Amino acid sequence: MYYGSVITVLSSDKNKVTEIAEKLGKLHETANTKIYYRKKGEYIRSILLTTEYPEKIIDLAEALSLSSTAILYIPETLTWMDGELALLIDSLNTHNKIVISNLDRGKINNILSSLSSFIKFELYNDISDLSETKEEDKGIVYVDRVFTVKGVGTVVTGFSFTNVETHDKLVALPYNKEVEIKSIQVLDEDQKSVSTGIRVGFALKNVKEEEIEDLMYLVKPNVKVTKEIEGQITNYKWSTINQGQNHIIVKGHAISVNIKIDNQKAKIISSVPIPIVENRIPILNVNVRQGKPRVSGYINL
Repeated sequence: MYYGSVITVLSSDKNKVTEIAEKLGKLHETANTKIYYRKKGEYIRSILLTTEYPEKIIDLAEALSLSSTAILYIPETLTWMDGELALLIDSLNTHNKIVISNLDRGKINNILSSLSSFIKFELYNDISDLSETKEEDKGIVYVDRVFTVKGVGTVVTGFSFTNVETHDKLVALPYNKEVEIKSIQVLDEDQKSVSTGIRVGFALKNVKEEEIEDLMYLVKPNVKVTKEIEGQITNYKWSTINQGQNHIIVKGHAISVNIKIDNQKAKIISSVPIPIVENRIPILNVNVRQGKPRVSGYINL
């Protein structure tokens, strides 16, 4: 059974992002978010990158929210973009943090010391490989495409963050509709089951594409789902969190929500059901002027 890890490469230097990804895998998918793979036995590493940063941040935030490892390249001459990328990693509390830079550790520590999640990180001048890690089982499958294949039926693609077998029944969000897994493919090969951290294709039984055309997730029945979330809010000192409409990032999807703030407490109100699979939810404001961080802060649940 295939298992794997998902890694996102971030940098203010677009060429460096591609250069690092090419050392760690082979380009396989060329959508807005590019995916590089490296396969070793039953282990598959997926490296994600976007080339539209800094013009756009949402795609990058969505990719990073799928990842247990962030690789951040920090150049010798810093800009506001490098600070924004560090904030993004911190807001998602990405588990494994790797910094690549020619700056010494003292300078890197000074840059990152105000961010609580950067208490621990690895620092290298370069990188050529990574150790194998396995994504946690979160009971969820992120979905990015829904389409119809002649002779097969409705097919979805995404990343698995739970063990899935053929004939398993999962709940399709935001529809709260039960669907059955008819077949599983990984790298164009049929599988009977798949574990966490794997790019997957599922054929679904007894459901039409138009019934789930805006599908976001497939979740196990025991995953908590809600339209209202309350928690402690942290506002980065360089940023502003406004009451009202903001974006939150939840396992691969940016969701437009209304946020109500009362001192250090915040309430998220969403029009779509949100799966609770992480203990920290980042807040983005994409409408701030250029040079001011679009990563406003986060809510701890």
